[in-house]
Amino acid sequence: MSCCAAASAGARVCSTEVGNVIPVTQNSRVSARSGVDIQFLDEGLAQSEQWRMGGWLLQFVQLPAGHIWTLDHRHGRPYVKVITGSLEQPRRVAFGPHRQVSSTRVQLDQISAGPSGALLALFTETPAAPANYASMDQLEILGPNAAAFEWLSFAERFGHVMNDFDGADAYMSGGFHLLDGVGAEISYVNLWTAGKGVNLTTHNHSHPPSAVAPAFAEVHWVFNNGTTQGGMYSAVAQDAAPDQYFPMQRGEEHGPFFHVDATTGRPQRLTNGAVAYPWHGWQAGKDHLPGQAYDVVAAFETNPDFVLI
Repeated sequence: MSCCAAASAGARVCSTEVGNVIPVTQNSRVSARSGVDIQFLDEGLAQSEQWRMGGWLLQFVQLPAGHIWTLDHRHGRPYVKVITGSLEQPRRVAFGPHRQVSSTRVQLDQISAGPSGALLALFTETPAAPANYASMDQLEILGPNAAAFEWLSFAERFGHVMNDFDGADAYMSGGFHLLDGVGAEISYVNLWTAGKGVNLTTHNHSHPPSAVAPAFAEVHWVFNNGTTQGGMYSAVAQDAAPDQYFPMQRGEEHGPFFHVDATTGRPQRLTNGAVAYPWHGWQAGKDHLPGQAYDVVAAFETNPDFVLI
């Protein structure tokens, strides 16, 4: 088993087993985007170290073809998100049906990888996870290189390029850069929150890709839906009202919003290299209850070269 984790704040740490860390050189791309690197050095069995957030355990696991992995239900309810490859038991792929919402909960004691193996996010809801999150203080991220996971408001993150998020009760943390053996990014797992009524803008990811803002095929996974009403939506234009709405509950993910080439099964690209999306966004719900209640979401921004539908 072999994988590495790297902090943008300073050193990369590599572990062959949890707790055994070796500092190495940091990655400039990670430095620019923040978060930690987790590098899978080969295609064998590997597991990352573990992080805690709001009563959840977060870990990433790579299974070779046909490998059987035992889930430890003693810590709580496990949810398994396939990032690349597939699971044979239960039958799961990385990208479900177009725009459909599905649960990632697994009640089996064991899971098994498909014929090409599987890269997985293993998120466990422990008994310490509350029914809702009223404060960002409840969502401190603890574990290796915890300083890389500082929550900053969307206004702090993006205020130098836009003012859409001024006053928005929404936050983004450093995330997880999942890398292959040669250092290519497989997927960036981007963590963010949205308070009641927050709209995270209608967008389509059409900007020209760059080293620090690459093209990606994106799906979302939900740790918490503060009002039960929050979710993805699509629109026919940037300034148009949503034409479809997709509420997502705890432990659910959605299928592709991005356009897929029917012949190749690959994400469609614009002429500038970006992945083609319709206009879409995330709208947090509202309720009449006092206090805040955050949507807590992981966006899986996967390198199109690793995506096959």
